[in-house]
Amino acid sequence: MKILVADDDRTTRVLLTRTLVAWGYEVTSVDNGLDALEAVRGGQFRVVLSDWEMPGLHGPELCVRVREMSGPYVYLMLLTSHGTSSHVVEGLEAGADDYIAKPFDPPVLRARLTVARRHLALQDELASKNNELARANSELARIATTDPLLDIGNRRSFEDAIAHAHGNARRSGMGYGVVLADIDHFKRFNDRHGHTFGDHVLKCVAHALVDALGTAGQLFRYGGEELIAVAPEQNAGSLAALGERLRAAVEQMHLELPTGTLSSISVSVGTALFDPTEAISCQVVIDFADASLYQAKKLGRNRVVCWPFDDARPPHTSQF
Repeated sequence: MKILVADDDRTTRVLLTRTLVAWGYEVTSVDNGLDALEAVRGGQFRVVLSDWEMPGLHGPELCVRVREMSGPYVYLMLLTSHGTSSHVVEGLEAGADDYIAKPFDPPVLRARLTVARRHLALQDELASKNNELARANSELARIATTDPLLDIGNRRSFEDAIAHAHGNARRSGMGYGVVLADIDHFKRFNDRHGHTFGDHVLKCVAHALVDALGTAGQLFRYGGEELIAVAPEQNAGSLAALGERLRAAVEQMHLELPTGTLSSISVSVGTALFDPTEAISCQVVIDFADASLYQAKKLGRNRVVCWPFDDARPPHTSQF
């Protein structure tokens, strides 16, 4: 353990340093409060023995400044010749953990340092458990919002993402886009080659769409073989181009079937752009993209259809 001694009295510094070194501690000493604060900021010292009255910063002031810092807990002990209860209370309220009367009594100091080590061990154990808990919570959150097969966001995380994009678009005045893709003739892969191969097809398509999407947005599994992307800061032209980029990325794929032959694959894509001037909900935007996807399927698949494609409105659409 490294201990910092802060005292403007040279004799006290020397005596403390020799005593602590003899007990096996690594000791650094300074003669003023400002240097002590700078040394603590370096993160090397877990215990500080500080005089009450020093140039730069007094001991209680040093305690206050140290307690404002982040990082591992620092055990603060004030050295003081002021034995009144009011001074003790003042030091403890400033953030000190303990105090030692001057001139210090070595057996008492040694016992107090044992308490300090025990206290720091408990602090470190608590910090370690808190870190483990934070990691576990983070992993649980990831699992709860990730599709286990495709390793992309699930329906729940999509709903959070589009609500966030919708709110941002209303504040910024810049629209966002929804791109809904459905694998063409996916049932044939399952029926002819089994669901395991069908899962493989889904993974390959999701991987291709993620790569093609890049930083333009996020991809989620919407349900079954439907994949949906939320793309912020889009206009009609950029969203149409993005939909085509995703479609082309899948078309360029060639899957090796269990029989050893290669097969092409395609997706139908429907897009819808949210205009922040329109008083519609994010669910309506999804409905528009779904209607566009249906139209793409109707027109022969492996194509992109952007809303509005005609004057019709998708069924079961609420306006707010």
